[in-house]
Amino acid sequence: MTARSCPKQPVGGMAGERTVCERDGDAWYRAGGGRHEYALVEKGHVLKVSGDSTKVTRAVLRSALHSAHRPSDTELAAVLPPA
Repeated sequence: MTARSCPKQPVGGMAGERTVCERDGDAWYRAGGGRHEYALVEKGHVLKVSGDSTKVTRAVLRSALHSAHRPSDTELAAVLPPA
């Protein structure tokens, strides 16, 4: 995701909506179609957290983005069904 490509990618899959992008530290804050999200590009991957812009604050999205991490084996065992 770059300054050029960011506005071309719809927020939350809402095709046809205008996307506004703003750099916020190491991430992109994006809004459009009644939704907003943070996107972080790291090691060839893009992590996105999004929500309804009337129900989830920007601060909550930013906090969720920076709290996300690759789950440990213990965390996965707690959320995934048995093999």
